[in-house]
Amino acid sequence: MSEEQIVKEEPLPEEWRGRRVGLIDVLLRDRQQVRMKHSFWFVTGIETVDSLLPFIHGWNANTELNGGYELAWQEFKTWLREAWGGPLREDWYIEPLRDCQGDHERVVLMFLDIVAEYVERSSLAPRGKVGAMDERIAATYGLLPKEWGGRRVGILDALLWIRRRMSEGRELSFITGADTVHSLYSFTIGWARNNASNAREDLVWQSFCVWLRDIKKESPGEGWYIKYLDDCQGDHRKAALKFLDFAAEFMASR
Repeated sequence: MSEEQIVKEEPLPEEWRGRRVGLIDVLLRDRQQVRMKHSFWFVTGIETVDSLLPFIHGWNANTELNGGYELAWQEFKTWLREAWGGPLREDWYIEPLRDCQGDHERVVLMFLDIVAEYVERSSLAPRGKVGAMDERIAATYGLLPKEWGGRRVGILDALLWIRRRMSEGRELSFITGADTVHSLYSFTIGWARNNASNAREDLVWQSFCVWLRDIKKESPGEGWYIKYLDDCQGDHRKAALKFLDFAAEFMASR
């Protein structure tokens, strides 16, 4: 399943037109889609629950690295911290998955039901982009490239920056939340869904996907993350860097 297939799923809901679509909006809609179609891959590109937070990180990175802030999501996490007695952890799904006998879709729906319950209880009007909180952005991502100032940051910009940070010794989890090539894949889906939901085109990303598929023959039907992990004998870091190296090669060829 390619990123292009994932993000161009259906026309935008009428109520989204003419306004900024935030993460909470999308999670509520995805809840409906999963309940009706039983296809969690529709949300994150992967059918396992551990892909949900990397998808969310990708969505948020698109917003935050472009000067915005997902206020509604942050308010939800604050409420969830109080309700759960602790923060939303990257491994939050482990116990629920065991309790649900390994049913990934059921665990995802449990979480999305909590999001819906919060919105209903708080009468929250889902909010998306507001003024960025510079201190929080710096704490989350570290020092950002100076060349990003004053222009829109695309996903290829972000991927090359991730590659540079990893070459400096950082783990992939600093931005995707996990040190797996699967998390990088779902991160790109989240970033691309942000663009698609807000009717923005990233022509460079689209060209890269075509180049990877048609020129490099490196976009197989099972997904590049599966192929690269196999090519790298199960080494997630090497598999992620292989994808990021292709992104760098593409950008250098432009």
